[in-house]
Amino acid sequence: MIIIILVVLTLTRRYISKQQTRFRPYDPNLFNKIKGNIFEGFDNETGTSNGSSIVPNHIHFLFLNASYIPYVHAVCVLAAFRNHRPEKIFFHTNVVQFTGRHWDKIKRTLGPVLKVTNVTLPTEIFGQKFSKNYHLWHAGDVTRIRILMQYGGIFLDNDSYVVRNLDVFRKYEMTIGITDGDYLGTQVLIAHKDARFLKLWLECYRDYNPDSWYYNAGEKPMAEVLIYRPELAHTVHTLLGVHTLSERLYIWDKWDNWRKYYSVHLIVRHRNYMDTLWNNFWWPDLDETNICDYPKPFGAMAREIYSDFCPKKEV
Repeated sequence: MIIIILVVLTLTRRYISKQQTRFRPYDPNLFNKIKGNIFEGFDNETGTSNGSSIVPNHIHFLFLNASYIPYVHAVCVLAAFRNHRPEKIFFHTNVVQFTGRHWDKIKRTLGPVLKVTNVTLPTEIFGQKFSKNYHLWHAGDVTRIRILMQYGGIFLDNDSYVVRNLDVFRKYEMTIGITDGDYLGTQVLIAHKDARFLKLWLECYRDYNPDSWYYNAGEKPMAEVLIYRPELAHTVHTLLGVHTLSERLYIWDKWDNWRKYYSVHLIVRHRNYMDTLWNNFWWPDLDETNICDYPKPFGAMAREIYSDFCPKKEV
């Protein structure tokens, strides 16, 4: 009986996995939804003919359900401000007031560039309730699409570290990074508010899979949109740093090539299982209490941006 149950469970998991990765063939009705768009015929390989920027020089972050700004998130906000020099940095949030020393640092540093706007976390998409287990992430993925459709600009995950100015990508209708599995990376998005891909990306949620963490956000829009119409976005396979770089950030003793990237997704929320047991024992968290002596490559990246509390080196 036990053997039979195990076989059934194994087959069921395989079936569910197969269902989660089943994609629809080319759908002309989907692409008809962007007919007449202002970018019809636009070339996202070359961008604007004269190299002019069409994406607003605004950066967007989404902070949900927590008033305290952690150190790593503060580093990323400050890196975006210092290394990109946006006209505005938006904090879209559903909290009443942020707290903590890092929030104070952000306010002092950004000054009038910082704009805080209220956002309500949705509970459903196209009449379908968001997954209970993945609600925060799925709703956040939808919200970032809607933010870009409203404002345009550069959307960054809270743990996306801007290394170099991103203006080179502002001449495209939409720019998006590609992850390890040839999926879309949602961590760094650069788009005009009328970008055709944004509308089609949101449409991918009409067939919502509540049981898969990344199906609608990264897998489906690649397999059902960009595979057929790659001209709808400027894709970057390496230098936006949305592929897995955790080993280089937290395990390697030296990694200077991070400076060649435009941005690096720190994957800090997943570090507990991507890093070694030894490193997790000595540095279970990375914050102002230990970053000054943290010897891995991320330590140098963080201290370069925000090290107010570190002892000053004698000259």
